[in-house]
Amino acid sequence: MANPEQSKSWKDSNLYIGFKDFWNEYKRHKIGILGLLILILFTGMAIAAPQLATHDPSPTNKVAPNFLAPSWMSFFDPNGVVTGEYIPDPFLVEAPSFTKVGPYADQFSATHHASEENFTQSYVNLTWNYAAGSGVSIDVDPEKQMPDSSSFIYFTQSFDWPFERIPSDVNMTLEYGVTLTGDFKTQELGGIMFRVYIWLIDSSGNWHQVYHSSSPYTPTLQDRRIDLSYFDIAAGWGGMVIGKDGTQEDPNDTLTVAVGLAPTKNFDDFLGDHPWQYYNGSVTVQVTEISLIAYGEYFGLLGTTDKGADAWSQLVYGSRVSLTIGILATLLSTIVGVVVGMAAGYFGGRIDEILMRTVDFLLVIPGLPLMMVLAAFLGPSIENIIIVISILGWTGTSRIVRSQVMAEKNKAYVESARAIGASDTYIMYRHIFPNVTPILFADITLGVVGAILSESGLAFLGLTDPSQPSWGRMLADAQGSGGFYNGAWWVVVFPGLMITILSLAFTFVGHTLDQVLNPRLRER
Repeated sequence: MANPEQSKSWKDSNLYIGFKDFWNEYKRHKIGILGLLILILFTGMAIAAPQLATHDPSPTNKVAPNFLAPSWMSFFDPNGVVTGEYIPDPFLVEAPSFTKVGPYADQFSATHHASEENFTQSYVNLTWNYAAGSGVSIDVDPEKQMPDSSSFIYFTQSFDWPFERIPSDVNMTLEYGVTLTGDFKTQELGGIMFRVYIWLIDSSGNWHQVYHSSSPYTPTLQDRRIDLSYFDIAAGWGGMVIGKDGTQEDPNDTLTVAVGLAPTKNFDDFLGDHPWQYYNGSVTVQVTEISLIAYGEYFGLLGTTDKGADAWSQLVYGSRVSLTIGILATLLSTIVGVVVGMAAGYFGGRIDEILMRTVDFLLVIPGLPLMMVLAAFLGPSIENIIIVISILGWTGTSRIVRSQVMAEKNKAYVESARAIGASDTYIMYRHIFPNVTPILFADITLGVVGAILSESGLAFLGLTDPSQPSWGRMLADAQGSGGFYNGAWWVVVFPGLMITILSLAFTFVGHTLDQVLNPRLRER
């Protein structure tokens, strides 16, 4: 337990008392508290961006069609399809339902593995063990919806469809690898004796084949992406939609996806001198993912951008860029401004004249055109953008610091320090600088606003890294692709609101700091 004397001495320290007095005065200003809470919120968003983002935030990462509206807008359109993953267990964490059919069903087996440490390592194995002369019962479906063999194995994943409208597009992904043994592996034609299938099964029990595999196969897990055609979508979803006559073909709104392994008829056509009855071996299909993304009119928390990227993920990561550039650029420009302002104000004379004329020269040059030239010359990286903003951001700080130093340098405490032999550097940074900081704190917070707006302006003009998600870049992409003209107001409104709210938060905090730390304002 801490010593009471130590606790008492810590609370009696000048630092603690000074901070306590500052906080007691600061919290009297409601606008300052509001600004501080907003800054805390944005800081938390920036830190937790990887957890808050739902997709890769890259502006070119297409996850859905362009300019889909936010999913919460579907409240006003109950039949509108919300784009998303509809299979409830795409990574097969839970054991699916297995079915073996046909007179030779005993040749097939299935296993399920669920990893308690890492659910993404869950998988399903479908195995076909064939011994020479066992038979395969070929019964070809003339509509090609079922396998060539009436004996096969499959597992299913079912989901409910909550809309009275079919999706505009559907993509399915099957991740699997195939391990062969015996003659299936060693014989040249072993890879064409079986197929992996995907079917859609409606609630009326109708099967519709949407995929079948082909050789060559590899045990390495690979993604097979299946883009369903208009006819596939109509066959799978059409019966779940209420028709013009008010009836629905399927008894309920449930659709089942089946993944199966079956022998194929191809061996009859190609075996030649190698009769089927002499083959021995096994086929094992390991499935690790079966996902189904249905596309509609709505997507995610904030819809999609002009390139089909997730707007919410870009917005969240954009807070990192704005805060990083705003704070670092302001700190860098503040350091330069303090050094220049203190040197000019303390030494005066020729040094003051040279430094202040340099400041006047930079103030005369239009800021945005110069930043555009520097950004184009140095490159679009975040580090270069910070340098570009800092080059023009220190002039105002240097003038403020200079005027305050000139007022302080002739006071008695400075004369006393000179009398005892203190160096100029010691006097400037040990005695004068602490009396400049109250004004400096307010200037820093207001300077962050200018840095954030400068970064947004450069991004809007296309002079920042296009691979980095930022609010200015989102506005630029929306403007260049006609976001408003396409009715995609969300790609303009939300980035603009973020820039405005964050800038206002720093302004509120800076205004409050000025009132708390500036003695003249406190006297009023």
